[in-house]
Amino acid sequence: MELLYISYDGMLEPLGQSQVLSYLRQIAKHRTVALLSYEKRRDLKDRGRLVPLAQELQAAAIHWRRLRYHKWPSLLATGYDALRGIVAGIVLCRRHRIRVVHARGYVASVIAVRLKRCCGTRFIFDMRGFWADEKVDAGHWSSHSLAYRLAKRWERRFFEEADAIVSLTAEGIAAFPTLGYRIPSDRPTVVVPTCVDLDRFVPGQKDPELLTRFGLHDATVIGCVGNTGNWYLRDWMLRYLAFVCGHLPNVKVLLVTRDDHARLKKDAVAAGVPPDRLVLTQASFEEMPAYLRLLDLAVFFRKLQFSKQGSLAAKLGELLASGVPMVINEGIGDAGALIRQERVGVVLSDVSDAAFETTFDDVARLLQDPLCRRRCRQVAERHFDLRMGVGRYLELYRRLNGSDEPRGGEDEGIGDRGGRDVEQCPVPGAAAAGP
Repeated sequence: MELLYISYDGMLEPLGQSQVLSYLRQIAKHRTVALLSYEKRRDLKDRGRLVPLAQELQAAAIHWRRLRYHKWPSLLATGYDALRGIVAGIVLCRRHRIRVVHARGYVASVIAVRLKRCCGTRFIFDMRGFWADEKVDAGHWSSHSLAYRLAKRWERRFFEEADAIVSLTAEGIAAFPTLGYRIPSDRPTVVVPTCVDLDRFVPGQKDPELLTRFGLHDATVIGCVGNTGNWYLRDWMLRYLAFVCGHLPNVKVLLVTRDDHARLKKDAVAAGVPPDRLVLTQASFEEMPAYLRLLDLAVFFRKLQFSKQGSLAAKLGELLASGVPMVINEGIGDAGALIRQERVGVVLSDVSDAAFETTFDDVARLLQDPLCRRRCRQVAERHFDLRMGVGRYLELYRRLNGSDEPRGGEDEGIGDRGGRDVEQCPVPGAAAAGP
């Protein structure tokens, strides 16, 4: 077996489904794969979902080793999970002769560093953002806390000891020199954005049953999908939705989220969204494509902080693939430049009532543009195609494995359309090519 993929996110959660398994199902056609993931207790008890997924992965030749995720007390629980992962990883590496360990995020990378020392494996640091600084920016840690100091110490090791680094954004790579770490200049550094299965997320007619259920017939539907808290400017997003309701006729606001609906409704009404125009619901991973197609315009504003430079919301590619334009604020990874250049949304220079007013004409034109949905889809095909992301990973595995051929021969038809699979960036100083 060639590859061990480690994720601290569970495969029974939407993020694991979209941003891990979507890739691994394709990668497993070309490389033999073991997967080590951490699943929450409630998901492990759900045999109706666990058993079919385990059977599916077994049929796809993905060896799935699952551990239970522990949350409390935070630092000790994470340390305990990492220790269990190291033990399980050593067993997997020795039993299956693993050559490359692909670590998604920081906790997974703690395990990968140890496996590199113990088993001689190559280590890919798939960073997903500057996690330690995210915890400080979110108010969970102090910059003087033991947890932060330990995380930054490990972060240095990840950057300096990894055999390759993956970032979601070119902006994140451009920030590497500010960290002060000794990253070798010849270290392969790759941009792989949050890609999308373009066969699942497609433009199309709005589902008549959903239109009837939510009372959305003949309405212009604007809204938000996914989390509205944490890194998102929830109050400002709701204020913007209220602003559009006041400037366009027959607007309905659709919020598709697992957030507390009672509290969210209260906040939305307080922000000025008319209660009779508000629809709150949630959707499973399987249902999400149909729910995205209900939207004529999506909105999400994110906090502007250093820690998020290396992050990119999965919803960006999913919305574009579904033909949905969006309104965002400046500073969301590489998204602002892309949206402006491709004319698939509106980017606010800042989040303020004045910015709402000055950009409203652009939003109105966007909603009336009959070619906008087609442009959105084309942008997703060029920049967020899952096959592109899989191709970049396969090329990286091939480089770390030396001259070995992948299982099944060359990776035909998987990489970038007409281009190189891997975008390499010498560090420090330059940014990798990306979306």
